Amino acid sequence: MKVFDYLEESLIAFTLIIMVVINFGNVLSRYILYASWSFSEELMVILFVYNSFLGAALAYRRGAHLGFTMLTDALHGTAKKTVVVFSTVLSLALMGLLAFYGAEMVSGQMEYSQRTPALGLPESLAGMAVPLGSLLISFRIIQACIREFSGPHEALSQEKRRTNQ
Repeated sequence: MKVFDYLEESLIAFTLIIMVVINFGNVLSRYILYASWSFSEELMVILFVYNSFLGAALAYRRGAHLGFTMLTDALHGTAKKTVVVFSTVLSLALMGLLAFYGAEMVSGQMEYSQRTPALGLPESLAGMAVPLGSLLISFRIIQACIREFSGPHEALSQEKRRTNQ
């Protein structure tokens, strides 16, 4: 799993670096050459969508995803487990819908050979972020649920120790 975790973090860092370089280059181009890079906005949006899904998955892995912990912290035993399972089921249902309709969207993009206006890339390249990201987040949701049942404080402290190294 550590290789998978490292790959996830590396992709986030890589896409952020590419976004910063493109944005900085576009700003320099506008102020020095008085010309904007037409492809920059398109590429930035594609990278941002991928980065958003990767970041949400990473947040679930680290236990940093926003949630209503006031309720779960106040509960103990069976009540807490029930709320955690209910939350997990709802989250997985949402990700399932997102993956299903995202796959439908990508299928339509591929069927009609849709291309991006500036770069001429297949729209499905950008669209794949939705079903792939939903599946990755679903995997992390299941991990978070398992972590909650196996002792959330110990698992989270191990994750924090690992990220601080």
